[in-house]
Amino acid sequence: MIKRKKILVIGDLMLDRYWMGRVDRISPEAPVPVVDIDTSFDKPGGAANVAQNLSVFGMDVMLVGLVGDDEASDSLNSLLTGSNIVYHPIIDNSIRTTLKLRVIDRNQQLVRIDHEDKYASKMMGKSLPEIKNYLEECDGVIISDYDKGVVKPIIKKVIAHANKIGIRTFVDPKGDDFTYYKNATLVKPNLSEFEIIMNRSSSKKEFLSKGERLRKKLNTDHLLITTGKDGMTLFSDKKNISYNTIKQDVFDVTGAGDTVISILSACMISGKTISQSVKLSNVAASLSVQKLGSTSVGQSELFDAIKD
Repeated sequence: MIKRKKILVIGDLMLDRYWMGRVDRISPEAPVPVVDIDTSFDKPGGAANVAQNLSVFGMDVMLVGLVGDDEASDSLNSLLTGSNIVYHPIIDNSIRTTLKLRVIDRNQQLVRIDHEDKYASKMMGKSLPEIKNYLEECDGVIISDYDKGVVKPIIKKVIAHANKIGIRTFVDPKGDDFTYYKNATLVKPNLSEFEIIMNRSSSKKEFLSKGERLRKKLNTDHLLITTGKDGMTLFSDKKNISYNTIKQDVFDVTGAGDTVISILSACMISGKTISQSVKLSNVAASLSVQKLGSTSVGQSELFDAIKD
């Protein structure tokens, strides 16, 4: 089993909302389906989903992020209450909490409606002294960047302070400038995010060369590129290892990347090797995509799957 550790999560907080129903007719007003909603529920999203993953996996978690003063923020707070997550929301009345509404007919997602702002808030910068204090209490930190403007103003100072006090930093990146993540322990882009920075590769050889170049440029110990159905590739000092996807029926890929960064980080912080941690996170991701929405994988479920 994985040892319990305390992990700080910093990043973009979101609320994932689901409206579930049935489509039996087309609207007479426009050629669109009419969904008769019979079920609705909310789940933590973004950095909050990372924190939820860690909590279910048996970690003690501290969560920091920016929200508005609105109904979505209240719902997120309720969802996180009662878990072993110490939640430190930074509230800015001038912004909306990011809300992603998915409308689903049986098992088919029909549309996603986003309510969000690209934050121009100065609140995260003002909270940096507190965040540094939180770092002092933790064994590692995950930075979940969805490029909403929350992470970029503070990330360089967060990584520098974490390195100064000797704790590892794990980054799930976004955007067109990865230099913000320089000197982190591990950076985990997906293939699309990687190609924004390094452009598309015409061959496996070119892909591997670009991956190692980016790892060196970022001065990171490990670069892990997830490639969807093709698995993931780990770049470490002078070597790379590819891990195949574990074949499963895919129901919903929402939050699969959050599962990878959560389980991988928890395992490494708890003393597992990078190879062991990647393998465990790969199995966890294969379990999460079999469920609806952003879902968490516990240790017993993970290790039962490995036994099978």
